[in-house]
Parts: sequence; C-alpha cells; structure tokens
Amino acid sequence: MIKKMKYLLIGLFLIGCFVSFNLYSFCFGVSVYQQTDFYLPTGSTYESLLNTLKKEELINNERVFSVLAEKMNLKNNIYPGYYLIEEGTSNYELIAILRGGMQTPVKLVINNIVFKQDLAAKIASQIERDSLSIYTFLFDEERIAEMGYDMDNISCLFLPNTYEVYWNLSLESLLAKFTHAHQSFWNESRLQQAANKGLSSNEVFILASIVEKEYKYASERRRIAGVYVNRLKLGMKLQADPTVKFALGDLSIKRILTVHTALNHPYNTYYHADLPPGPICLPETSTITDVLEAEEHNFLYFCAKADLLGYHTFTKSYNDHLKAARLYQAALNKLRIYE
Repeated sequence: MIKKMKYLLIGLFLIGCFVSFNLYSFCFGVSVYQQTDFYLPTGSTYESLLNTLKKEELINNERVFSVLAEKMNLKNNIYPGYYLIEEGTSNYELIAILRGGMQTPVKLVINNIVFKQDLAAKIASQIERDSLSIYTFLFDEERIAEMGYDMDNISCLFLPNTYEVYWNLSLESLLAKFTHAHQSFWNESRLQQAANKGLSSNEVFILASIVEKEYKYASERRRIAGVYVNRLKLGMKLQADPTVKFALGDLSIKRILTVHTALNHPYNTYYHADLPPGPICLPETSTITDVLEAEEHNFLYFCAKADLLGYHTFTKSYNDHLKAARLYQAALNKLRIYE
C-alpha cells in the first residue's frame, strides 16, 4: 500500500512538473518567432487587439494568452501605438509591453516638400494622423495666426529633418515637436546672422527655398545666395525662375517664357519686387546655412551654362548676362526645348 502511494505521489509530482513546465513555457517561453511591426490604432478594443495579434501570428495559444491577459489586466489597459515586437518575446513580455504602452518611436522624415498639400500627405503617410487633419491646420488662418504665422509663411515652421515621434501622437504634440526643433535651430547666433543681412528668420527660409530650387551643385549655393542678397539690397526684382513655376503650380516647365513672367501672382518674382510671401519649398538646413553665410561679391546675375551640366555663369553687368543667356537659349533651341 505504501509502495503504491509512493508511486502515486511520484506520478502526481511528474504530472505537476509537466503541467508547470508547459504553463511556464506558454507564459515565458518564446511566442514571437520573428521581429514584427505591430500597429494598434486609436480606439482599439481588447477584441480588436486580440484579432490583430492573431493575424500577425504573435500568439501561439489564444486560450493561454487570454488567461494570462486576464490575470495581468490587459483588457483595461489598451494603449494604441506602434510597437516593435522583437523575436523571442514571450506571452508575458508581450502583454507587459502592450499593457504598459511601451511604444517604439518612429522616424518621421520631412524632405522634398513643395506645396502644403504635399507636406500634409508626407506626414500622414508616416504616422496615424490623417492628411485631412494636417491639411486643415495648414489652411486654418486663425490658428496659424495664433502661432505667429500667416497662410503663406506657415511652411517656415517645418524644417526638413528626421524627427523621432510616437506613431499616434496628437496634432498638438506634433506641432510642439516642430516648434521645438524650429526654435532650437534658430538660435541667437543664426538670428544675428540673418539680422546682419537685414532679414528675419522667415525671410532667410523663403530665400533659401529659392536657392534650393536653383542649384544643382552645392558648391554654388553660397554664390547664388549672394546674388539674391545683392538684389534685395538694391531693390531689384529677384527674377527667379523657380518662383514662376511655383506660381503656375507646374514644376515640369523647362523653359520660362515672357508669357509666364508676365503673370500677376504674388509668388512671381519677375512681376513683383522683394521676396515672395512664403517659401516655394522646404529648403534643407544646409541650404539655409549657406544663405546665412552667403558669399560676398558683386554679381547681380547668373544663368545656366550652355553645356547644360548644371553649373552657372555669374555676371556683374546686364550685357554680360544677356550674352550668357543667349548661349543657354541656343542650347535649349538645339534640343528643341521650347517650353
């Protein structure tokens, strides 16, 4: 009898060990077998969370996961966001990450932007915010004015860069992020450099947006910027071709004609003197720096060289500029580029 009891106890012990091992394995053993990008939209419920986890194959036993989730009170702690779930994560670790809202920041890249609708679409493609909410802000005159901008120069707020943000951050948090980066960039030293040229930070940004669209080789940026600074000081029209393309809303134009420059549009610097009311793109910070450090010279004109390699001829007199322009126009004619 004692012998049978001994065997029974040993059997129960082994069964207990087996059950305990399996429970431990289900709770603390590997549940995620490959690194996974997991997005949990705002408004998600426990049921939608569970469905998404199953779809992404992040749980290997729904019953065990649900029991553990109940014990860890996951149902009452659903936090939307983006989570990078690493390979080798267990059920317990997965629940702890989600329950704690331990989001992984995403890289929000702002670059190659021309029109405000492009900016809204670019941002919305990388975070949870829809483009309409961002677009609405960019055209909300009252709200923009409260931030110290207007409908044209609001784009000056957005410095091209890579920003680390949470995927589901609010519009207010997003704007705060851009505002902080803007204020950090425009430190006392840069503001003084702008003032030395008789420009505000927004005006430097606008001028840099023109330079951004004029150069092909960075080695020419400071010289191009110097031409425009000279023209502004003399009260000359900037006569910048990229502003005409922006005014027309057609960036594909290869040749600016008189019919284009005659357009009465606030962004047409052939028609209106001084800087346009806002930027024609978001210039890279390196271009902004080159405007702040514009080359000091006596050039008032520049024209693309006739070899069409992207370099420019810089001249001090209008007659010399016309000579360079004729060579360039002849090169375009030879290629049958008439518009």
